[in-house]
Amino acid sequence: MKRWQQIMRIGGFEFRRFFKWKQELFSLVLMAVLFAISIGWGELKTSLEETHQVAVVGPFELPAVANIEWQAMTDAEQAFEQLGTSVAGVLLIEPDPQQGYRAELVALNSAGWQGRMQAQLQAFLQQQKLGDMNLSVEQIAALDTPPSFTVTIQRDEETASSADKALPSLILVSIMVGVFGSFGLMMTAITQEKQQRVTEQLLTLITPGEWMDGKILGITLHCLKSMATVLVIIILVIVVMSVIGGDAVELPSINLELVLATLMFALLGLAMINAMMAGFAATIDDPNHSGRTAMMLIPALFVGAGFGVMDSPQGLLAQILSWFPLTSFAVMPIRVADGGVAWWEWLGSFALLLLTTYVIRSAAVRLFRLGITMYGKEPSWRLMGRALIGRRV
Repeated sequence: MKRWQQIMRIGGFEFRRFFKWKQELFSLVLMAVLFAISIGWGELKTSLEETHQVAVVGPFELPAVANIEWQAMTDAEQAFEQLGTSVAGVLLIEPDPQQGYRAELVALNSAGWQGRMQAQLQAFLQQQKLGDMNLSVEQIAALDTPPSFTVTIQRDEETASSADKALPSLILVSIMVGVFGSFGLMMTAITQEKQQRVTEQLLTLITPGEWMDGKILGITLHCLKSMATVLVIIILVIVVMSVIGGDAVELPSINLELVLATLMFALLGLAMINAMMAGFAATIDDPNHSGRTAMMLIPALFVGAGFGVMDSPQGLLAQILSWFPLTSFAVMPIRVADGGVAWWEWLGSFALLLLTTYVIRSAAVRLFRLGITMYGKEPSWRLMGRALIGRRV
């Protein structure tokens, strides 16, 4: 059997090993149910909340607040005598020479209605204070309206929608999901087989390189599936929230160049990350007691670099990180999504990433060959270094 056939067979096995369509369907249904509950929980809680009686000692009548009934009183002592029996709280409003008015709510227990009432009454008291200054309606409206501040971007003729602005975040979140998925699956696949001594039997039939390449292929494809699932769920959440809020449904404008660049960088970036993890995981004897397990979280820092430059995707630091191979798979897609990146630029960065992935994969094979058949102990850092640079161990 040819080498590529061996790799495809192992890759298919690893993909089917972790992909269970019933579990995927159950997960989607469960997430949909949880999302529906979270959407309706606030409305359900408000509708079922009892009406609270609040005694008010103040100079004027208060506006209506949901689930709260005001009881106007003139004597504060009488109001406090009823606290905990006929009223749930006592609200004292007094004039204040500096703030205009000062309000204090006294209650026996903390509850959610108190914060809701505070937010609404603060706005009302602010308007009341402005009204006491004998200002006209136009003057009050002018004080409430902040000065206009407009930012005009001349690079694009069309104004980007909120969905377009959120697109880089969606890409980074999906890539982060793929990286963390790679960490868990690669660690599970290699360390369990090593402890069960399955690998040494398989290595009599195939080479360590074929075995590792097949794992990289299968787990990378599975992580791409997870990324696509997350993107679909996020988009569905945005659509549902827009429909519930009565707003127009806004979806990000996606072109072929963005889809192609994101897919190419994500696929190759995950392959590079999985090669790192496969080589390093093979040197871990027991993941429950090894001090090296935390080292496998380092690739998450590469994706974190993308979040660090998301506020300025065309800045100098973002341009450097989009060419640096260890971070380009996370940073270059958000630069393409932001616009202003020439086709030759992201293709050149992809070529550099491809070369780096090949070098890392070759070093990982040597490290994989060193550690996969070692039982009872872990190779020293010196041996691992010699294996990485191709020195005889």
